Amino acid sequence: MGRKALLILFVIVVAAGVAIRRFPHSFLFSGKNETVKTESQEAKVQPVAVPEAEGNVIDSEVAETRGEPVELKIEPKRVPQSSLLKDVPFTVQAPFGEWNISVFQNGCEEAALVMAAYWISGKPLTKEIAKQEIMALARFEDKKHGQSIDTSAKDTEALFREYYGVTTSEIRTDITLTDMQETLADGAIVIVPADGRKLMNPNYKQPGPMTHMLVVIGYDAEKKEFITHDSGTRKGQNYRYQEEILYEAIRDYPTGDHLPIKGIHKNMIVVRKP
Repeated sequence: MGRKALLILFVIVVAAGVAIRRFPHSFLFSGKNETVKTESQEAKVQPVAVPEAEGNVIDSEVAETRGEPVELKIEPKRVPQSSLLKDVPFTVQAPFGEWNISVFQNGCEEAALVMAAYWISGKPLTKEIAKQEIMALARFEDKKHGQSIDTSAKDTEALFREYYGVTTSEIRTDITLTDMQETLADGAIVIVPADGRKLMNPNYKQPGPMTHMLVVIGYDAEKKEFITHDSGTRKGQNYRYQEEILYEAIRDYPTGDHLPIKGIHKNMIVVRKP
């Protein structure tokens, strides 16, 4: 074989080697439909077990998987209960009718606390005692706030704790009718700030006070009435208000000398016996 032929053969061998390195698949598999199996293609899909629900109520996701209807749990509507605390003492905020004196004219918050405090203690509450207590509370407020005309629900509850040393009261905000009914049924009394004009009490000096506070001692579920001790009138003992009238009238107000009231905040003070 001549040198020229050997050179041509050498070139062919080198070219074939390079082709095998670059395209091994083409040389190993001659058919066009040959494919390489991957791990994902070889993996088998495992069936998913659907858990059985306990009882007759089926979980919504499980039911949807089965294509079955979903049975929903519906809580029964709570029915308000009648309640009345008969041992809560009553006082009018002007025990001896001295409505022209500022401390009594603006003494609804103090009168409410006196009734609550004497309910807790179980001590008798006379007109003379009530007068002295209202005046003492007003003096205490004058020292603390510089006035004793209006006191918000929050500050009234704080005054109750500080002056009487009570530890079983709390402030509740943004209350509902149900909150009031259930609190009373639980054996507590409720003190609410209100727009006295919306109460439409015919015994008030008309048109009624714009800021007022009264004690709620019970609820009549049959008549849908709240039973109150309203210190704003001498006829306020066990005074009844339709539930919607009292609830709509509830409106907290700021501590001060008849300061502007911004917004309607339905708050209440809850008082329990130890």
